[in-house]
Amino acid sequence: MIYFNRYHTTIIIDRRTGPAACRRRRNKEGDMDEREEMTAEVMYGSKTKQAYELIKQKILMLEYAPGQPLRELELSEQLSMSRTPIRAAIERLVADCFVDETAGKRTVVSGVSVDSFVELYEVREAMEMLCVSLAAYAWQDHSQIDAARDLVDRQFELATQTPVDSQAVQAVDREFHRALAHLSGNRLLERETVWIYDLCLRYIFYSMHMNWSARIAQEHRDILGAIERRDSQLAQAHVRNHLSKVKDAVLMGLAKGFDPSVELRNAREGYTIRPHGE
Repeated sequence: MIYFNRYHTTIIIDRRTGPAACRRRRNKEGDMDEREEMTAEVMYGSKTKQAYELIKQKILMLEYAPGQPLRELELSEQLSMSRTPIRAAIERLVADCFVDETAGKRTVVSGVSVDSFVELYEVREAMEMLCVSLAAYAWQDHSQIDAARDLVDRQFELATQTPVDSQAVQAVDREFHRALAHLSGNRLLERETVWIYDLCLRYIFYSMHMNWSARIAQEHRDILGAIERRDSQLAQAHVRNHLSKVKDAVLMGLAKGFDPSVELRNAREGYTIRPHGE
């Protein structure tokens, strides 16, 4: 079950190696001044953020498979970091639903299932329809529309390549949907929409069995055109149609037993992603 209320946890610094330990050591010789204390907190916070992004990226790109255990010591060696920021990063990943905590306090990459995907996609559809509804009235600077249009042009460019690099296509797709959320003018909605998109990303890769990059780019162009003309109802209709097609393709990939991790791994190792049939 995926819960969509965000739980923002406070990063807990290890008492033995974190800033608290620095304060205790310094207090033996003299008080640590406020600037030094703040520097220590920033340093550990920065490392936690770096660890969070690295682990999250490996989860989203299926380098860490669904259900795979995440062990602090192994991650520390792989990422060349101490265990303190790794532990804090895992806590954040659990809070953000990318990692599950099992009985016995074991942590594993969150699983993939049809039920979870359907539940997640219902939320994505509602949020993105709200984004474009607001965007149709909220956008003011035409440069924002032009920036989103540049992303659509990039998608068309990628679609003409043979074979299609699905990973590159997906990266541009993410930026386009982020741009739509930004056009809404609601920063909270933008942040949460990107979070939901990232939760969907592993599932979206299951649609790679279809060669439809050009079609997706055209659907994006239609959505943006409706927003530019300030036609809220048409923009919402285009988004609903677009997301419905993606949902059907993902469900078909799951039903077929399609494994996107193989193609993503080949791309990382320097092999081209094979052309897909319609």
